[in-house]
Amino acid sequence: MNVSVKHVNLLTLMNLAWEQHIMWTRMLLISIADNLGDLDATRARLLQNPKDIVNIFRRYYGNTVANKIERLLTEHLEIGERLIVALKNNNKRLVAELDAKWHKNADEMADFFSSINPYYSREMLKKMFYEHLNLTYEEVNARLKRDYRADIRAFDKVQQEILDMSEFFVNGIVKQFSNLF
Repeated sequence: MNVSVKHVNLLTLMNLAWEQHIMWTRMLLISIADNLGDLDATRARLLQNPKDIVNIFRRYYGNTVANKIERLLTEHLEIGERLIVALKNNNKRLVAELDAKWHKNADEMADFFSSINPYYSREMLKKMFYEHLNLTYEEVNARLKRDYRADIRAFDKVQQEILDMSEFFVNGIVKQFSNLF
């Protein structure tokens, strides 16, 4: 299979944006778990990430679609932060409530992404988003238990999963807009 320079450039940009998503999420987790003074600055930087991701999609889908993706990704991050705090505080009722919201958000993302690109299977997206949530839970729980080896192993899994997701998004764009590649 021939891969164009434009395809490689898109994959590079997409990988960077999604890797920053997980790296800044991880930094937020560490800030919350260890009560670090950088929490506000870290949260602010993390919440810039949806814009970085949607600016890639905006080129192909326009402002309306990009704005919806940004809203969904921002919601994903905000729920995730509240969930980390609830897990840290061992608030089981709130954890259950936020987990339901997080999965509902994942379902909404799967529905929306599958509606914009015929190569984005809703079932595949739902599977990827749920795997992302599960691996993030694994990372958070290990960190909160101060099992740093398990925490790092979990982050490695999160990183591989996010790169697979990034490639999935890029491949769909390349297939849908093949005339641009």
